[in-house]
Amino acid sequence: MRHSLLSDELDDITHAYDYGIVPGSATVFVRDEINNIGRLDLTLLEGVMIVVEVSIEGYKVASCSPLSNTKDAMLAAQVVQRNLELLFETMDNLLMAVSPLFRERFQQALYEKLESVHHIQQDPSSQSDLSHALSQEALDDLHNWIH
Repeated sequence: MRHSLLSDELDDITHAYDYGIVPGSATVFVRDEINNIGRLDLTLLEGVMIVVEVSIEGYKVASCSPLSNTKDAMLAAQVVQRNLELLFETMDNLLMAVSPLFRERFQQALYEKLESVHHIQQDPSSQSDLSHALSQEALDDLHNWIH
């Protein structure tokens, strides 16, 4: 991953996942241009703060801390700990592995995107050029959102 790609990825992570983590909690604290590694922390909806390392190899959780001593937070921290230092190909995969609440919200967002594409394609006026362009735009948005 080139520096500009890493920097863009880190910037994207800080806002693109607010729907499935504590909104505004993702903060980049390392941008190592020489080694092309970034680190950020974010808070899962389960009440666990994680530190994520982003590199050319992928994404991994470097550490985690429950933010309270509640049973739910402690159980969630155990799930995260089982995934410490495991490499994930995408940030989505990492978050789905460590956060059931993120996974639920991701699936809901995906369902809503697919529904919007379906409704556009089912609309009788979708045969017009404008509707076709909107349908293609929705498909492109879905593709970009997934990747």
